[in-house]
Amino acid sequence: MIIQAENITKKYGDLTAVDSVSMTIDRGELVGIIGPDGAGKTTFLRMLAGGLEPDSGRVVIEGKTFEQNRKELKGDIGYLSQLSQAYGDLTVWENIEFFGKIRKVRDWEKRGAELLEFARLNEFRGRLSDQLSGGMRQKLGVCCAVIHQPKILILDEPTTGVDPVSRRELWLILATFLRNSMTVLVATSYLNEAARCNKVALFNQGKLLRYNSVEALSAETELHVYEIHSKNLKAAFDVISRFEFTQNLVVLGDRISFVTSNSSDEKVRLILDTVRKEVDSAAEMKEIEASLDNIFASLIKS
Repeated sequence: MIIQAENITKKYGDLTAVDSVSMTIDRGELVGIIGPDGAGKTTFLRMLAGGLEPDSGRVVIEGKTFEQNRKELKGDIGYLSQLSQAYGDLTVWENIEFFGKIRKVRDWEKRGAELLEFARLNEFRGRLSDQLSGGMRQKLGVCCAVIHQPKILILDEPTTGVDPVSRRELWLILATFLRNSMTVLVATSYLNEAARCNKVALFNQGKLLRYNSVEALSAETELHVYEIHSKNLKAAFDVISRFEFTQNLVVLGDRISFVTSNSSDEKVRLILDTVRKEVDSAAEMKEIEASLDNIFASLIKS
């Protein structure tokens, strides 16, 4: 275990942004933090990074607290906020120099050159940060956040608004950090990204709803997810929605996906029989694995 949050709470006036959250994170883990806007993700990550003090509870990192070991712990953590920390009026290399020196990295030039080469930013070292694409600027932000070789990297929605190619490159960078035993926490609004994580923390209204691997979360929620293929999706959708035990109906291309907590084969079979009778005699149905989207939607509604 490298990080332990012990019943941490943060309030802003009457608003409880984070409500008595406890969590333990092991060394070398990739943890995804997900939840809707206003769920408390950013506040939680800022407390783990030492940027905010909890109103109650405490954060313990390798047995140390920010109250007693702030300087040491700040050196162990790299943090990238929702807005890249790179300065827009500095060039790529000037940003590397600034963060290397402020972090007191002795060999910042060597380390910076390696990071820019690794992030495929070397040819842009003379370009102003403001003139980079969103994805390139986020990669620069990550380089600045890890120039001091922290043990823990905390990223707050680094891929929001970033093009698909840059998103993929960012995740490849994180995979390399993990192979070097860095612990990574990343808040993301993309549930397909969160599914790559060792564990996922689901937040809503300041509360931690669940914290586990995607596989364990799927087993805990006991959801059953089905797909129906039909030539007339609109009519089939109307039929399926009549059944009270169906939830989260979604049209996906040539099929309809729906969720049910009812495991009765007889009741579920009735859905297909009704669609075949009223809409499409050739309709087909199969059960599929519950996705993180299904799990999260079910937990929020419960």
